[in-house]
Formats: sequence, C-alpha cells, structure tokens
Amino acid sequence: MTDEQLIRQAIADQAGQAPTAEEVLAGLREKRRRRPVLPVVAAALVVAAGLVAAFLVAGPSATPDAPVAAAPTETDVLLIGADESGRADAILLARLDTKGVLRAVSLPRDTWTGEEKLSQLFATRGVDGLVEAVQALTGVRPGHHAVLDAAGFVRLSDAVGGVEVCLRHPADDPRSGARFPAGKQTLSGDHALAFLRQRAGLPNGDLDRAARQRAFLQSLTTKLAGSTLDYSKLAAGNLRTDPDWDLADFAARVDAAGDMGVIPVLRSAETGAGSVLEVDPVAVKSFVDGFFAGAPGSGGQGGAAPCVN
Repeated sequence: MTDEQLIRQAIADQAGQAPTAEEVLAGLREKRRRRPVLPVVAAALVVAAGLVAAFLVAGPSATPDAPVAAAPTETDVLLIGADESGRADAILLARLDTKGVLRAVSLPRDTWTGEEKLSQLFATRGVDGLVEAVQALTGVRPGHHAVLDAAGFVRLSDAVGGVEVCLRHPADDPRSGARFPAGKQTLSGDHALAFLRQRAGLPNGDLDRAARQRAFLQSLTTKLAGSTLDYSKLAAGNLRTDPDWDLADFAARVDAAGDMGVIPVLRSAETGAGSVLEVDPVAVKSFVDGFFAGAPGSGGQGGAAPCVN
C-alpha cells in the first residue's frame, strides 16, 4: 500500500471503533440515573439535559486549539415555588460549590423581613425584591433564580408515579384539602399539592410546612434521579429562569447533592400581616455561612426523607 492508502485505512479502522449515537445516549442516561440531583434544581436542570445530550452526540468535537476551561466558581441560586396567587410558597437558597456539591437552605415563606413576609414580598416586588430580602437576611446575593409554579410540582409528581411521604399523625385540613392517614403513603397531583400547602392544624405552622416541603423534595429527588423521563417537556411552561443563567454549564458541574437545611427561627409572632416567623439576621448569616461550608452541626438534612408533622 501507498502511504495515502495506509492513512485512509487507519482512519476507517478508527471510525469503525467509534460508539454510535445510541450508545452515547445510553451512557448518558445511565450516568443521570446514578447522579443525585437536588430536587428543585432538578426542575431547572431538566431544560438543560436535552441540550447537553444533543451537544455531546452531535456537536462539534474538541480541537487541539480549544481554550482551557476556566476554574469552577461557586454559584448561588434562588429557587422559588410559586402559588396561583403569585406568592412564594417555597423559597430555597442553593449553592453549587467548586467541587460540584449542591446544598440548599430553606427560608420559610412566613419569615418576617420587618415590613412583609417573604411570600408576600415576592408577590409585590417580584424576584428582584425577594433577592434583596434574601441577601439582607443571609448575607448571600444569589446570582441566578428559577421559579417553578404549582402546576410544575403536580406534573412532576404525576410523571414519576407519585412521591412517597411519611406523616407522624393523620391530617384533615379543609382549607388546603389535606386529608391523609398517618404513616407512609404515595402522593401525586392535587394530593401532593395539598400535602405541601397545609399549614393550619400543624403544631409548628409554617415551620412544619417547610419541613414537609424538604421531605417531599428529598423523595422526589430519588424518583427523578432514577428516571429516564423527558423532563424538558414536563417543565415547559411551568419554569422561569433569568436569561443570563447558562443551564447547560450549571448542569454539567453538578456532581453530588449535599444537605438541605432551614434557617434558625426565634419565635412565631402576630402582626398586622398575620402570623409571622421572626429571625435574627446575624444568627441566620452565621448559620448560612457554616451550612454552605459544610460545617458539622450546621443543621443539614441528608439521607432518606423523614416522617413529618
């Protein structure tokens, strides 16, 4: 053979050993099943999953002249679950650290800012107002945000065949529609939404609701991490993010889910705005600093979802 023929033969041999698109996709799905992802962030990442897979399968290949990737930096994100009235039902401050570990702190919706509850502040001043309030309380200014409406939670819980929760006591609340026996049970659709929204009749009010939300999200995470559903379709129309958030880059950096915690609360009090939760911003800032640093005793909640009120 001539040199040219030898080169052509070598190229052909290498091409025959390359994996097919189907094999690459199968590998990506298996990797996604093994990777734990924090639940509310999972809702944001579903949009990016299809883009990442498409790029890896059909996108341009790397070249020797490709620039070296910049060192990863911490990314702080505000995650908001909104109700039909435009108020914030669930508020989490999440951080993806330089090692790819994602942690989240829950801020109860009734947390008092001195002027308004966090939930109502979101309704009156929008994401920007809520970001300012979160920064004042925690000392952390989230650079990005994602808002998932109630219908998004319903669709996700339905799509995974329900989410397992555990109640210490039976629930019967006509206001939220929550009527459940004690013990373990699987909830989806409107029942899941009622479980997440109930506050009346709970011994610790909004704090118990926040605990329910964290437990529900932990269980939903397990289902999402082990599923091959097309979440980009499920999230369509129910998820809003800021335009500057590079979701594909964020998704590629997530390697593990860390703990979930809740900010320390001083007391429950009655104001002109109704029942509120008073906090000490100094104590909250100290807690958040230690929590995101992974300090022992920072109040993180990992492992299986616990039984709740």
